[in-house]
Amino acid sequence: MINPDGFDELVAGIETEFNQALIERRGTMALMLARIAGTIYTEAIAHGVPHTVAQEMAQDYWIKEIHPGAVTVTEEAGE
Repeated sequence: MINPDGFDELVAGIETEFNQALIERRGTMALMLARIAGTIYTEAIAHGVPHTVAQEMAQDYWIKEIHPGAVTVTEEAGE
């Protein structure tokens, strides 16, 4: 006969391992995306793009990758 407590412990252990792997994967992805966003900014600046535009470029990339369904709303000057 199977020990129900042993099965629950086995499932809990597997769940813990999956959760740890997911956290590590998400952290790795966040670091990679941050590096890419930083590279977008520094390359844009190096090629003469104004700071605010370069910052918006990097921010747009970050938002689209982290929150793919997000929409950004900006205010036009003079509104």
